[in-house]
Amino acid sequence: MEQMLVNALRIDRPIGLRRRAVRRCRRTCLAALGCALLLGGAGCSLISLKMPERPLSDRELNARILTRELTAQFQSAVTRCAANIAATEQDQAVLDNALRWEIAAVAASRSAATQLAPMMSLLDTWALAAQMQAFMAAGAPGGALFGAHQEAVRQVSDDFAAGAAALAQRLLSAHDLPRYQAFVEQYAQQHPLVDLTFARASVVEAWSREQGSEAKLIDSMGTIPEAIADSAQRLQIYSDTLPPQLMHETELALRQSGYSRAEVNASLQRLDERFARLADVAQSAPQLVQGAIGDVRRSLREVVDRLDASSRETTAALNEERAALFSNIQSEREAMVAAVDTQRKAFAADATRVADRVVRSAGEEVRRLLAEAVLLIIVLFAVVLGVPFAAGYFVGRAHRERAPRHG
Repeated sequence: MEQMLVNALRIDRPIGLRRRAVRRCRRTCLAALGCALLLGGAGCSLISLKMPERPLSDRELNARILTRELTAQFQSAVTRCAANIAATEQDQAVLDNALRWEIAAVAASRSAATQLAPMMSLLDTWALAAQMQAFMAAGAPGGALFGAHQEAVRQVSDDFAAGAAALAQRLLSAHDLPRYQAFVEQYAQQHPLVDLTFARASVVEAWSREQGSEAKLIDSMGTIPEAIADSAQRLQIYSDTLPPQLMHETELALRQSGYSRAEVNASLQRLDERFARLADVAQSAPQLVQGAIGDVRRSLREVVDRLDASSRETTAALNEERAALFSNIQSEREAMVAAVDTQRKAFAADATRVADRVVRSAGEEVRRLLAEAVLLIIVLFAVVLGVPFAAGYFVGRAHRERAPRHG
């Protein structure tokens, strides 16, 4: 039967077409399967990623390191200058101003250098340097607070401002530098320092308000090792600067209560002399011991009262510093949590879009593949079932046509 069909209808062409169609279907299936596997694999890998850890850029790392290095140099210069004033100055007002300047300069520069975002640390430090330079200028509120040492204090502020500006020029691109510089100049003009407490408006808030609500303050939190190193460095900075600051605040509180360092030493010296006199009197005239004891009691009460007042002021200052430190840590933790939550939501939305796209693409490809397969099956059935009937029909017809001729 097969040989008869081949000889009668020469169906080698339909068989070739059928083979090519089968090969085409096979290639289409393989291609669709490969695409589905690639898209599905990509989608699965994206969905399985839980937390992206994108490291900080080179510019951000350099900004963090160099800004804190500049701040450390400035704090050392302030400490040396204040120590020189304390060693050579006799005016109590100048000594008090030097202590206030050292306390406020160290605290303000430390707060600016330990911002959560490295570029905000650079911006805050630059703005603080500009404010200090303007405050110490001639005719400004701080231009005549240090007597003969005014020029030395002004030089420290000028060096700090020049260093911050040079650092900004090194780290910022040609596109960003004019924008940052304009903000620093405007901020220093709108928020000048008025006294040695160095009360300042928030630079981060002012920058965010100027750039708009869509401004991105933190581009990346960095990797876990970078975050750990940053926290360790912050603790080191606070441990290095807080004890001297508390000592200076205690000394300033003693001076404000009328009990300077020289007076403390003098009071202790007088106490030693009274004890020596009491011993002499006790040996020579016991009846005079009662009067000496009364004098000692009055001296001790005076010293204890003043020390008690100074300890209360020191404790209050320590509590304020502790509350400010905890508030700073809490605000930074909240900002970190908010930034991580924002990135997590954006990542979840991206993963959802990728998954939806994979499902839609796979569904469309499967439907197209099924349609082609159904079409090929129909054609196959038509060929397999229709060809024998057609062959029989044409063979019978030819047989009938030849029969009369032979008859």
